[in-house]
Amino acid sequence: IAHSEVGSVSMCPCGVITVSLQYLSLRFEPAAFAELQALLAFAQRRLDAGRAGPALQAAAPGDAPPMH
Repeated sequence: IAHSEVGSVSMCPCGVITVSLQYLSLRFEPAAFAELQALLAFAQRRLDAGRAGPALQAAAPGDAPPMH
């Protein structure tokens, strides 16, 4: 359903979403994929805002988007 130089995202007929990055493939149910996307978007916003800190520290408790 999407691809770039970094990798690709595909979905099989059973609904499992596969994210492939070179030699690594991760499979997700749709809800888990949506959670991953929210987590990555949150991390990117922090990086863009310069809030990740010099050592790219982990977010404080309650700072990340809610996980289900």
